[in-house]
This record gives sequence, C-alpha cells and structure tokens, in this order.
Amino acid sequence: MNVMTPFKNRLAALVPLLIVASVQADNEDVIARCARIATPDDRILCLENALRGPLPAEATKTAVEVTAEPVDMPQQALPEPEPSEVERFGLPEDQRKPDAPASIDVVIVAVSENAYGKLIFTTDSGQVWQQTDSRNARYRDLPIDATIRSGVSGSYFIKPRSGGISSRIKRIR
Repeated sequence: MNVMTPFKNRLAALVPLLIVASVQADNEDVIARCARIATPDDRILCLENALRGPLPAEATKTAVEVTAEPVDMPQQALPEPEPSEVERFGLPEDQRKPDAPASIDVVIVAVSENAYGKLIFTTDSGQVWQQTDSRNARYRDLPIDATIRSGVSGSYFIKPRSGGISSRIKRIR
C-alpha cells in the first residue's frame, strides 16, 4: 500500500471545495498561507478550516511551522494497526503473544484442493489454512461454522461445529 494514498485521497476530496473557495476573495490569502505549511496533516487542517469560513485571529496562531515556500515532505510510513489475537492465531511462535487463545471460531467460505490432494480452507477473515494430514474430510455446504484449536507442538486442528472429522492443518496466510 502506498503510504501517500490516504493523503492523496483526502487532498483529492478537497480539490472541488478549493475551487469554490478560490472564488471567495477573502479566503485567498488564507489558502495561500495554508499552502506554505510544512506538514501535510496541518496543511489539510488549515485548508479545511479555510473552507469553513474566515478564521479568527486565535485560530491562525498555532504551533504549526510555516515556511516561506512549499516544502517537499519525505514519505513517512503510517503505523500499521496491530493485528488482533484472532488475526494472529496460527502464525509462527515469534508473531504470536504468549497469552494467545487456545481456539477460535471461524466461518469457512471457500474450500479447494491443492495438487497433492490436501484441502485449502479460506475463512471469512481472509486466513488461509492447509490440511497436513491425509484424512478424507468432506466440506460441501459452504459457509461452514468451524473451530480451529491449537494442539501440542504447534499443531492446529479444524473441525466443523456441526460435527464431523477433525483435520490437522497449518496456516499458510
């Protein structure tokens, strides 16, 4: 994902409003001042305030760094939200927390078979699990409510909640 995409999307949403605002002569100097603000978030906030109407004198006196000319800002990576325990379930030990749940309830939305005859399960949350044992489990009527539980030595098992055979699986995505 491009880190500038959210910024560009917000800026693209402001363009039509900026056109309307540029017609208003009293806002032109405010928009010019906003364009000189160094940080993108502060610049957009200034532009949004300019579009709402004339700014009171107190609102223009912020701790925002203003430069004489526009500054090229380096692209900064936005912090990724931390995945939940359910999203982390089944990942290698170094990517899990020690207090990870022993099982999770999932909805299987797709079942396919790989070249070796092993089933591939896709959950509604986007997790992908692959069968590692040779059991002949049948998963026909989708979606299927199932439970994935952890076993010993880092193994995992999937079993439909309506009953049936439990299969050994590993998370592949």
